Amino acid sequence: MMEDEIILYVSHLKKYFDIPNGLGRNLGYVKAVDDVTFTVKKGETLGIVGETGCGKTTLGRTILQLTKATDGNVYFHLDQDIMRRAIEMEEEYYSLNQKKEKTEEDKRRIKQIEEELIPFRKKYSLTKMKPKEIREYRKYMQPVFQDPFSSLDPRKLIKDIIAEPMRLLTKMSKDEIMEKEKELINEIGLSEDHLYRFPHEFSGGQRQRIGIARAISIEPDMLVLDEPTSALDVSVQAQILNMLKEIQQRRNLTYLFISHHLNVIRSMSDRVMVMYLGKVAEIAETHTLFTEMLHPYTKALLSAIPIPDPETKKQHIILEGEIPSPVNPPKGCYFHNRCPEAMRNCGWSPRDLSEPIRDAFDVFRNPEAEALPEISKIVIDEDNNVLHVRFSNVVQEKDRIMSVVKGIIDKESLGKRGIMYKAIENISWEPDGKSIAIKMIEPDIPKLIEAKKDHYVACLLYEVPVKEELTNAPSTDN
Repeated sequence: MMEDEIILYVSHLKKYFDIPNGLGRNLGYVKAVDDVTFTVKKGETLGIVGETGCGKTTLGRTILQLTKATDGNVYFHLDQDIMRRAIEMEEEYYSLNQKKEKTEEDKRRIKQIEEELIPFRKKYSLTKMKPKEIREYRKYMQPVFQDPFSSLDPRKLIKDIIAEPMRLLTKMSKDEIMEKEKELINEIGLSEDHLYRFPHEFSGGQRQRIGIARAISIEPDMLVLDEPTSALDVSVQAQILNMLKEIQQRRNLTYLFISHHLNVIRSMSDRVMVMYLGKVAEIAETHTLFTEMLHPYTKALLSAIPIPDPETKKQHIILEGEIPSPVNPPKGCYFHNRCPEAMRNCGWSPRDLSEPIRDAFDVFRNPEAEALPEISKIVIDEDNNVLHVRFSNVVQEKDRIMSVVKGIIDKESLGKRGIMYKAIENISWEPDGKSIAIKMIEPDIPKLIEAKKDHYVACLLYEVPVKEELTNAPSTDN
C-alpha cells in the first residue's frame, strides 16, 4: 500500500561516460543520464519507460551506486524531516544557480545554503558517500536484473546464490539463513529440493524467480527491476508480474520498474516517468499519463500501443528522423528536431538548418535560387548560433541577392518543417562581401514543471505562451 512517506529523492542526477581515443585523451562524453530529478513514495511502483538507449538502465544502476554518478545526489531511506530538508535545500540551491543574473542577495543566499548543504550531502547523499558507508544502505535496496541467464553464477548451487546477500549484508547465522532460504523458495513457487541444483537446470522463468528470491532475502525496502520480464515468454511474463505484485503487497515494497513494454508498465505502475535521451519528459499517475498525456514525445510513444481489435482505427504518430546522439545532443529541448509541435524557441540551431538551407537554395526546389551565386561552403558555428553561407566570389548586387535569400526563406517557412526557418533572428552580410550570416535565436531550455496537479512535464508548450509566428519572420540587415 502506497504511503505519503518519501523513500527516494533523486536530485539533478547526471551520468556521463568518457569517450577515450586510445591514447589517454578524452574525445567527449556520452550523456546517458542528464539532470534527472524525481521522488518515490514508500510502497509505490514508479514505472520508467522510454526508447532503447534513453538511459533507463543507467539511471537504475546509478541510483543503486553500481555505476558512479558524474554529478547530482541520491537520498534514500532517511527520516522524513531529513528528507524534506534535502528536497528544500537542493531545489532552492538549484533554482538560485540557474539564474543568469544573480543579485547580491542571491549570491549571499547561495553561500549560506552551501555552508549547510555540502556537509549534509556528505552525510546523507549516496553519491557523496564512501563505499563502506554505501554498503550499509545496500540491505535496503536490491536489483533484479534483465537477463536471468547471466545474473546467476553458473558454478554455485541455488542455496548459495540466495544466501549470498544474507551472508554479506546481515549477521544471520547459517541455520537462520537456511530457514530463510526454505521460506523464500516456497514463496516464489519452487520446492526445497531446488536449492541443491545449479542454474542451468532451470527455465528462464524459474531463474528469474530465483533472482527475485535473492533480492528480497534481506528484506529490502526497494527493488530496482530492470526489464525483469523482457527475456521471458509472454505466458511466463504474466506469472512473474503477478508474483511481483503479490510480494509487493505482502512486504510493502517500493519498486522502480524499468521497461520499454508499455502495457507492462501500465499494469504494474502507480506512476510513470517517461525518459528521452537521458532526460525526464513527463511524470504522472499511470491512468493520467495514458489518457491525458501532455508531452509530444509521450503522445507519439503511446500511440504505438497496438489495439487488439481490427475494427478500431487508431492514429499513429510517426516521428521523423533518428534519435539524436547522446554524445552531441541538440540544443534546447532534446526532442525538438523530431517534434510535430515544435516552436521557434525550442532549440533550432545551425546544425539543424545546414542541410535544409542547402536544399532550399537548390534551383530544382526553388527556381528563383538561380539568381544566387554558386555556394562554395556552408559553415556551422554552434558556439555563436550562426550559419555561414559562403559564395564562390564577392557579391556586387548585395541588396538583390539578400532579397532573393529572404524570399526563399520566407517561402520555406510556410512548409512542413518551416518552423526552423522562423527561428532565424536575422540575416546579414559578412565583412568579406561573399558570405551571409544566418543568426538563430537563442533557445529556451524546458524545465520539469507541474503543468497540472501531480502531473509534471518538461516542455516549453506548458511554460510560455505560444507567440504569433508571423510577427517573428526573419529580418534583413544589409
